[in-house]
Amino acid sequence: MAHAVAQLSRGMGPEAPSGFNYTQHNCNSSRPLRWGCGKRTLIGLVDGHYHHHRLRCKSYSCGRCGPRKVRQVRKRIVQLALKHRLRRFLTLTLDPRKMPSGLDTTGKIQYLQETWRKMRVSIQRKLGESLTFISVVELQANGNPHLHLLIGSYLPKQWISSAWQALGGGWATRIESADLHRVAAYLGKYLTADSLRDLPPRTRRFSSSKGLALFDRSKGDGAWLLLKTTIEILRESVPAVLSEEFETEADGARSLAAFTADQVPPHLAARLLKPLERRRT
Repeated sequence: MAHAVAQLSRGMGPEAPSGFNYTQHNCNSSRPLRWGCGKRTLIGLVDGHYHHHRLRCKSYSCGRCGPRKVRQVRKRIVQLALKHRLRRFLTLTLDPRKMPSGLDTTGKIQYLQETWRKMRVSIQRKLGESLTFISVVELQANGNPHLHLLIGSYLPKQWISSAWQALGGGWATRIESADLHRVAAYLGKYLTADSLRDLPPRTRRFSSSKGLALFDRSKGDGAWLLLKTTIEILRESVPAVLSEEFETEADGARSLAAFTADQVPPHLAARLLKPLERRRT
């Protein structure tokens, strides 16, 4: 009985994570749209046409954007795992007794990330090269964070446990192999909108080794403005549109997602021309 209690206090009893197969999370209830989501519009002048796009919040806490963003991230992780042959799943759990006392959830996550930074140095020394990885932070039911990773290199389980514990992590670690073509199934079981939006705001949920870009950061052409006006109002302000795009909401209703026009109100046209004129000079 005492042993079971000790396991629970360390996050290793019935509530413990079971690697990438873990399916239980703190929150399974649906959440509403985040305030302001879709209420602003991005308008740009590109190749002589005015492109209007409904701006979504893209927050994990949003009932609309969260699930869609998670699907996009899962798809991207699968692509990178196949390309870089990340065929091993590693879970690193913290021992509450090793963490400084008085930390809130944000502080615990920072402690986890700093310990993982030290662990990467140890791994590099052992392998003789940098580790290729993708990591995801998740909260256990007891509120303590742990780290799920996809890695490509072989690391002995005993060495992982010893190194992680010596650096201040804990003795609870797990490493398992999986068929590359089943990565999507593994991710679908533990990487959910609920598990990600339960994390504190501004938490860095994902990280990856150098050269693995989870999110594209492309620079748009032309000139762009962010307006605190709904796309429906802007649609009514133009005499005609060249094209329209719609999206389907959770209730089945269709809403305007984007449209292109060859004219906009004069005050908007003037604001969009200013940055282009500055570039020419």
